[in-house]
Amino acid sequence: MYSILVLLENASMDETVRGTLSEMSKIKDLFLIVIRSVEVKQNMKLISSLIQFVSNLCYGTGKFRRMLSQEPPAEFLSTVESIL
Repeated sequence: MYSILVLLENASMDETVRGTLSEMSKIKDLFLIVIRSVEVKQNMKLISSLIQFVSNLCYGTGKFRRMLSQEPPAEFLSTVESIL
């Protein structure tokens, strides 16, 4: 799973890939499902890669960032906050 996330993380640095992924409305939900499914303290590399992946999606056109701001982000932000 970590290898797949590293691949996604690296791919999300490309503007075209980032643009495509950031337009997917369920990407935030997928992030929350995955990050809640793993034990944080035992999988810090995986968590780090997930957070970097989501961070990458906030750059560029900013569609992902706008999507987060248009809905109540309490669930998303509280999950990230609890990890940090």
